[in-house]
Amino acid sequence: MDGSTAFIILGLIGLAVIIGLALRGTEVQRLRRAWFRNTPLPRTQAEESLARHLMALKERFPNREEAWYLKKILSDLRRDRR
Repeated sequence: MDGSTAFIILGLIGLAVIIGLALRGTEVQRLRRAWFRNTPLPRTQAEESLARHLMALKERFPNREEAWYLKKILSDLRRDRR
């Protein structure tokens, strides 16, 4: 393997990591938007409510990703509406 091939491979790996990080941020944004769409509260109260839910879940289930907490909150919201 010559130097240019190794450089291309490292570039592709770096690009994959950057795309993965960008998609993760996008998922969190999508989940936050879903919270605001599914909550009948005004925006300010919905933000406060989301912050309380996040804080409670982070205490109960530490060291998870932000997307996991948001998915749990949305799941609980849908479950409670049944």
